[in-house]
Amino acid sequence: MTVLSFLTSEAPIFTWVFLPILIFCSRIFDQSVGTLRMIFVSKGLKKLAPLFAFFESLIWLLAIGEIMKHLNNPLCYVAYAGGYAMGNYTGMWLDERISIGNVIIRVILSVDTHDLIDQLKAANFGLTVLDAEGS
Repeated sequence: MTVLSFLTSEAPIFTWVFLPILIFCSRIFDQSVGTLRMIFVSKGLKKLAPLFAFFESLIWLLAIGEIMKHLNNPLCYVAYAGGYAMGNYTGMWLDERISIGNVIIRVILSVDTHDLIDQLKAANFGLTVLDAEGS
């Protein structure tokens, strides 16, 4: 028995420990990439979205292929579902960190806003001020 023989696909430690961990991690990466791809599509980033789609589908195929080879291992199913859920969370977390795009905040005040306007300008926020009348 060689030192690395426990890493072969027939070894129980590979099938019941390493394979579920690999599937879990690949699904985190795959789903995170998918979440970012959808965000890029919605933001109009047409060159990044297809690149992310390629890697998303490639990783998914590799993960599902390993599950199909080991249908008798319920840990693979749990790892797949857990990686999917964690990948959604990770993708949203990455989106918050990347912060692509603009945020529009509309504030309607009935009091004097000169101090607020001055503070926002001092903080280099872009703003538009409109005087309005009506109900």
